[in-house]
Amino acid sequence: MNERAQELINFLQIDDPEVESRIDSGIENNRKGFGKLTLLDSAGKEIEKAKIKLKQKGHEFQFGCNAFMLDQFPEKEQNENYRETFTSLFNLAVVPFYWSDLEPEDGELRFDKNSRKIYRRPQPDLVLEFCNEHNITPKGHPLLWHHFRPEWLTHDQQGMRERINRRFREIAERYADKIKIWDVCNEAQTMSTTATACEMPDNHVELAFELARRYFPDCTKTYNDDRMWFHYTKTYSPVYLLVKSLLDRGYMVDALGLQYHMFEWQLHYANKFMNPHLLFNCLDTYGSLGLPINFSEVSIISRRDLGDGDGFQKIVVERLYRLWFSHAAVNGIIWWNMVDGTAAYAPLGSEEGENSLRAGLVNFDFTPKPAFTALHSLIKKDWQTEATLEYSAGATNKFKGFYGEYDAVIETDARTFRKTVNLSKGSLNDFKLEIG
Repeated sequence: MNERAQELINFLQIDDPEVESRIDSGIENNRKGFGKLTLLDSAGKEIEKAKIKLKQKGHEFQFGCNAFMLDQFPEKEQNENYRETFTSLFNLAVVPFYWSDLEPEDGELRFDKNSRKIYRRPQPDLVLEFCNEHNITPKGHPLLWHHFRPEWLTHDQQGMRERINRRFREIAERYADKIKIWDVCNEAQTMSTTATACEMPDNHVELAFELARRYFPDCTKTYNDDRMWFHYTKTYSPVYLLVKSLLDRGYMVDALGLQYHMFEWQLHYANKFMNPHLLFNCLDTYGSLGLPINFSEVSIISRRDLGDGDGFQKIVVERLYRLWFSHAAVNGIIWWNMVDGTAAYAPLGSEEGENSLRAGLVNFDFTPKPAFTALHSLIKKDWQTEATLEYSAGATNKFKGFYGEYDAVIETDARTFRKTVNLSKGSLNDFKLEIG
């Protein structure tokens, strides 16, 4: 890495035992828990002895990515590689619901997988089919945003409100029972006061959460923002003040999404957004709202002008994911654009525009970059649990592991049984398994 890269990464590379201790203890205490097993025969009597092998097969923590390039490549092999690479790492997929692309003409709803194709906007039904096939959690993004406002939408206040209501209702009728996590409103604090192309009705954030409560009552309703949340301290952060105001007035905000893009204009704040102490302080502050936090859009650069850009990206990914994973308030991290050459506002496969950031985890030919390998090692190896338990009736019969889904192979003198156990944060995790 060159001098510029070293300058950007300075705070992340400081050997600070206080930071490392908080990360290590946070992962141990916030991402792991104990499960108690009781084995019963068909009559409800406890089994005397058994050997239980537990192997984790999925995380409760949401390791996600946008799925905007699903079946978007020109070649079949590329699309197959995309699907295979995605499922090898992620358990959550962001489904695009950008209004101008989901409904390019008034009433033309691109829900069905056979509807009109638009680049980087795979139809929701297509993404859901992919998610269902691979046991991936879908997340809808976004229900309301002043960007991607359809050109056909009226500028009349009442007319906008009525049309927004219809959009929420139509999406809910088709997806509220299929997609249980939604970004209800996006980036309200970046809205220009003069640009008519971004015009929204007054109090559009409140309107969005009012409609979400009506049409998506059983879903997780998230407010998502990029407004320099790391630039402010304590409870005077604009994002904190907005969300607290919504909560104080009774709006049902269930989660907070914080974006983490490394665009050029943000790099002079690297001493803030790549400072572990400041990041912990911010998360402590936002965590005091009592809402789960997800890092909703993460793009970490590997630009060529950093010298060894791939090495830079690998270090930042490893250190930030460990820090975020360790914090009690965080429940998910979502990468933005898995493949280099597929960013917004740039030709496919080029290094122009946003593609020059090289913020993908794999190259355009799908070969893994060092950051992908490091992240795969964290999620699939370091943060995985395998345990063996010598079960005995009347004993505590507990195991400790990362929260998630486990395969349990139970061997008795008579035969071998297979069960599934879901170790979940905040649950009793007292499992009674009937095996006879």
